[in-house]
Formats: sequence, C-alpha cells, structure tokens
Amino acid sequence: MKKKNNNQTFAISVFVGIILLLGALFYVSKVQDKKAEESYPTISGVNDVKVDGFNTKDQPTIGNKNAKIEVVEFGDYKCPICADWTRIVFPDIKSEYIDKGLISFSFINYPFIAKDSNLAALASEVVYSYDKDAFWKFQEEIYAKQEDETKTWATKEKLTELAKSVMPDLDEEKFKKDLYKKEAMSQVSSDVAIGNHYGVQGTPTVFVNGKATADPSLESIKAAIDAELNK
Repeated sequence: MKKKNNNQTFAISVFVGIILLLGALFYVSKVQDKKAEESYPTISGVNDVKVDGFNTKDQPTIGNKNAKIEVVEFGDYKCPICADWTRIVFPDIKSEYIDKGLISFSFINYPFIAKDSNLAALASEVVYSYDKDAFWKFQEEIYAKQEDETKTWATKEKLTELAKSVMPDLDEEKFKKDLYKKEAMSQVSSDVAIGNHYGVQGTPTVFVNGKATADPSLESIKAAIDAELNK
C-alpha cells in the first residue's frame, strides 16, 4: 500500500512538474516574442490606408517630376535581387532616362521577406525625413552591406551605423528612437498598402505609368518606357 502511495505521489509530482515547465516555457516564449516585436515591429495600420494612386509626392523621387512618365520601384532591403537590380539595372535607367529628364523615378518600400525587413524600411523613412538626398546614399549603402537574406542582420545598431555613414552629423540616439515612432510606421504602412492595392507579389516590382512591367529586367522596363514615350 505504501509503495502504491509513493507511486501516486511520484506521478502527481511529475504531472505538476510538467505543468510548471510548460507554463515557464510559455512565459519565456511570450517574453521573447514581446522583445522581438519591440525590436522588429510588425507594420501596423495597413488595412486602414485608403490608396489613391502611388502618391509619389510623398515618396523618394528623382528625375523630372513633371515628366509624362512615372516609374515606380517596390523594393525590400533584404532582397538580394533588389540589390543586384540597383547595382546592375538602375544605372542604365538613370543614364538613359532619369538624367535626360524623360521620367520621374520613385521608390516605395515593400518589406515582406523577414521581420528585419520592416526595420530596414522604417530606417529608410527616417533617413528620408532627415535628408531627402541622403536617402539615395543610404539605399546604396544598405544594399552594398546586405547580408544573407536568411539571417536577421538589419538590426537597430547596423542600420544606425549605415545611416551615420551617409549623415556624419547624425544624432544616433534620436535616430534609434525615431525608428519606432508613428511617423515612420505610418509611411511604411502606406507603402505596403499601395503595394497590396496594385498586386505586388515580390520585389523588385517596377511600374511604368501605373502598369507593372513584365519583369524587372532592363529590356522590359525600357520597352515599357519607350512605348509611353512614343504615344
């Protein structure tokens, strides 16, 4: 009888131990999720945005803003193809069309690859709010220092370092705080809403006068631009 009671006591102890362990693991998981959310926030408010065109007046834009042709790129800073596109394709678009005043060119964030894609997008908006010219230098820098897309590399510290490299007088502490303020979040949520509205499925996606090109290759983009120029 005593042995049976001991077995029952042991079984109850094991059961209680398992419950306590599961509770502890659940608590730790929640704490970790909260910390991750604080560091890499989800883009909120997307469904509340009313989309009315690309709203390029609020987007980083270069070229002739009065040109009859508007080219828009949607990109994710963790996207390796975006980095290649910026390095290989964009220079030809710039020399053949932007520098000649034939088009306006705008960039819109479409972070979707990973949680730090969101933080990188927020960082770009903060840079743009500080210095519109520095935005394009920041974009070049972040793509140049891009790491494996499967790694969480777009950290607050690294993004601050990259911003500092293009804005030497940057107030680093202010920048870090501004990454999480509603102003940057509002702009990125608007960007994502625009992308969703126009059916963006991945990056880079390029639009010419409101129509997506067949693909982001130089040939497809040039064909779309030339067709508009010849109208």
